[in-house]
Formats: sequence, C-alpha cells, structure tokens
Amino acid sequence: MTLIIGIRSKDGVVLGSDRKVLRSGEVEYSNKIFIVNNVALAVEGLTGIRDDSLYLLNAELQRGRGVDTLYEMKVIAEDIIAELTERYRDRVREEMPIGVLMAGREYLVNGKALLYYIHGMGYGEAVDFLCTGHGGHYATSLAKFLPKKDHDVIENAKRVAFIISWVTEDVDVTVGGDPDVVIVQDSDKPASEPIEQLDANLVNNMKIKAKEVKKRFADIIFGST
Repeated sequence: MTLIIGIRSKDGVVLGSDRKVLRSGEVEYSNKIFIVNNVALAVEGLTGIRDDSLYLLNAELQRGRGVDTLYEMKVIAEDIIAELTERYRDRVREEMPIGVLMAGREYLVNGKALLYYIHGMGYGEAVDFLCTGHGGHYATSLAKFLPKKDHDVIENAKRVAFIISWVTEDVDVTVGGDPDVVIVQDSDKPASEPIEQLDANLVNNMKIKAKEVKKRFADIIFGST
C-alpha cells in the first residue's frame, strides 16, 4: 500500500510518496517520508515493521555513535532492515517485508545529494531512479518519461507529484492521499535543514493537472470523436 519515487536531477535529488497507510485493518493518511539526522527516508512494507525500523534507527543514533555521512546512515539502516526481515519473514510470510529509499547529502549537511535503496535482505545500493511499492508498476511507465535527469529538482518534484496524483485511487486503490515530495539539493555550503518540502501550492496544482489530463486522456491519444 505504497508508491515511492526517487529521481536524480541535475542539481540534486527528489523523493516522493503517497500518504495512504493501512494500520490494524483501517485506512489512514499520514506522512511516509521521515526526516532522521538530516536524511529523508521513505519506507515501503508493513506499517508495524516500518515503525520498528524508525524506532531502532533513532535509538542507534541516540547512543551517541558519531554519524557524519549518508553512507554511515545507510550501513546502520542496512543492519536494522536485515534484522527485522530475519525476525518477521516467516511470521508475515513475506520474503522481504520492508524496503527503504534514503535521500540526503553525502556529508548530511553538505555535499552531493544521493539516493540509496535498501532491499529487504539488508543490502543497500546507490540509485539514480527508483519507482517502487505496490503502485510502482503503475507509475513506472510515467516515471520513466516525465522526470528527466537534466531537469532541476523543482521541475522533477512537480512531475513526481503529478505521477503520484495520477496513480492515486483511480489507477491503484492502495495508493492515496496528497503527494508527499521532498527535495535535497547539491551544495558545498552546510545547511542545518538540507531537506526541503515541495510547496503545497505546487503539489495542489499537480493534483488538479492530473485530474484534468485523466479526463482528456483518450482524446489526447486518439483525438476527439
């Protein structure tokens, strides 16, 4: 019950997700992108295991272990994901019940913006593009063509918001809520808050545009009849 999209742009990275969550059999809407130690994490999989992963990550950081790079955050998250998968794989009957897409600057407060995807077995790799989650199959055909690596982060963030809005409810009922989209720009200058939220007005504009295009989609492809 998730759609997560990550894309490398010419000046940074974009990370987006829907907000529909299934908890105790009930649908609710909440953020799926979490900011931990200046790193944005979008987590796919079972909600309870997601909650555990964030709790364990915060607990590890609170122990006073010095973490100064995104790579170190990746390594810590890999161990946590591997442990949780080992614990719950048989119980929930899913081979990989959790996955995490991370976005942040190389040195957390400065440096090149990077994306890492951590697979359920606890293996992470750098990616320039990822479209995953239950809605990922539906979104990939658009996500392959609309965002471009030579666009800036704002333009790609708008397009990610459009894609999530396109898939929401009408295409995949497990994907829903307003798009949650964050931006991490490349920068040599340290910043206390390097992760920015896409402006709510731009998100709303993309929601409206997606609805308009859906109504005209057949005419766009085949012409009006």
